[in-house]
Amino acid sequence: MSLTCRLSLWAFAIAHHLNVAFAAIGSTAAGDAATVGQYYGIVGLTSGINSQTGARPYRQDIRNLVNDIPAFSLYIQSLIAMQNSNPNDQLSWFQIAGIHGRPYIPWNNVGPTSSQGIWNGYCPHNSILFPTWHRPYLALMEQILGTYAQNTAKKYSPSDRPTYQAAANRLRMPYWDWASDSDIPAVVSQDKVQIVTPTGSQTISNPLLQYQFPRPLDQNQFPPSILSGYTHTVRAPTSTDKNAVSNPEGINPQLASANLMQRTWSSLVKSKLYNSFSTSNSPGPSIENVHNDVHGIVGGQYGHMTYLEYSGFDPIFWLHHANIDRLFALWQAMNPNQPLLSGREPAGTFALPVNNLDTTITPLYPFTSNSDGQLYTSASSMSMKNFGYTYPEIEDWHQSKFNLQRNVTSQVNNMYDPNGTFRKRSRRLQTRHTLQAGTVSREWSIGVKVGKFDFEGCYFAIRFFVGEVPKDRREWPTAYTLIGTMALMPPPHDKAMDTLPEVIVNDEFSLTRVVLAAGHDPADVEGVARFLKQNLSWRVQKADGHIIEAKKLLRLEVSVYDESLSMPTDITELPKFGHGKNYHLDITKHKAGGLKNLTVAGCA
Repeated sequence: MSLTCRLSLWAFAIAHHLNVAFAAIGSTAAGDAATVGQYYGIVGLTSGINSQTGARPYRQDIRNLVNDIPAFSLYIQSLIAMQNSNPNDQLSWFQIAGIHGRPYIPWNNVGPTSSQGIWNGYCPHNSILFPTWHRPYLALMEQILGTYAQNTAKKYSPSDRPTYQAAANRLRMPYWDWASDSDIPAVVSQDKVQIVTPTGSQTISNPLLQYQFPRPLDQNQFPPSILSGYTHTVRAPTSTDKNAVSNPEGINPQLASANLMQRTWSSLVKSKLYNSFSTSNSPGPSIENVHNDVHGIVGGQYGHMTYLEYSGFDPIFWLHHANIDRLFALWQAMNPNQPLLSGREPAGTFALPVNNLDTTITPLYPFTSNSDGQLYTSASSMSMKNFGYTYPEIEDWHQSKFNLQRNVTSQVNNMYDPNGTFRKRSRRLQTRHTLQAGTVSREWSIGVKVGKFDFEGCYFAIRFFVGEVPKDRREWPTAYTLIGTMALMPPPHDKAMDTLPEVIVNDEFSLTRVVLAAGHDPADVEGVARFLKQNLSWRVQKADGHIIEAKKLLRLEVSVYDESLSMPTDITELPKFGHGKNYHLDITKHKAGGLKNLTVAGCA
């Protein structure tokens, strides 16, 4: 078992036995808004909304927000104020970030369930609640930052005040669109940032780079470990020293090799049902899996983003999840009549028991819409309008659902179609072999099923290659033959458990562009099958990069299948995929973890 995993499990075991103490701590550290009988109402922001048209301010890509100097200056000052606030204040960075994972204490007077889940944070994973739970969570952070921005705008000189008050009114939380440009934005990695404050232009420490933990951390809530030992959040650090620094130069090549555009495209256009789009608990290319990829790469072996109990403290977490919410909103606009279906909560949470049946009316603990304690549900969180924001691609106040669907689809085609079907030249196109508009062909995919806890309950990654696999395992994350990586991030759990839970995770990777790049016609089923049998392979790695034998993952099941594909003839349309899949057992059955018969896959 890796050092990181052992420390994480040990820390969890201590915390598990101190939940009663945590509950008592939470009742006294909640802040003024959450005294007995009161709750903090999350309503989003109402500033900047056009009362005549209903137009709402955009959340902007962080790369664009930096060019809006007044709004960016207010955003940075708001982050600093929130990060510097008293950690006992329920609206501090420490408390809001801690809702996601540690400290495992009640927030907003919403305590733990009597039959607590395996995972002791509030956030649901491998769950249909994954996208909807994060929406009020982001709105909460946005609401607090917006209040700081409004107060700061009033401090500018009379001549500048109108400019900054207008900026405060339009300011919304930014996002990082890693699917269009995977590099971590420069402004997120700089030590210093220049802004305009009420006293003039200043160069200050960058609150987007890291969050400084309050000291000393309560060891009951944050037991000694590598992660709790850092003085601040870090991203893929090269050391475990308490003063370690982030390593964007090591992160960016891995992000570039992760095929995030293709992965995002598949999630948006292939997953027509909410369940398959929203969660890795369902088969298909879900947005949760792409989300996991980014977490694992940005965090690396010893960074906070890799570990669910700490990830919320890193400022980049909020840029990342704002983009996940944006992709969710794009999917909603393209699939306006798709309902949220029900599903089981495999690992439970701080407030939901294991195997809870999640539906549209399952409470999204601990988020309340008013001081009376009315909890949000997925049904009440579906609309961005309820929280006072939108995204640049979604102007839903002046057009019908049908027209919005067509307009958003055209923008998604422009932004993310890796084939560049309707573009003269694709920014990410690596080959001239593409599927043209109106083409009828075959889509080739890898399907994956694996147990989330299958490697001793610790993080692991499955990497898929078509072609030569580098001999040096350190080169695997950036190999040119890498098709994609499936990152498995099990939550911390009690080391003393007799058996680890059986939480099955699904994923899918497109092979079609690789097939085309190799000069094969996807419709030539026999030829493609021979090519993939000879060239497709996979490897498994620990968080530290060391190799795990695939045969040790007893629930691993890798399949290859093709299905019909009809490319659209118009930019306002999406590709159409056939309902039946043709599985190719010869490609996988002789490889460790490969599918050997269709009965096992539930396809017979």
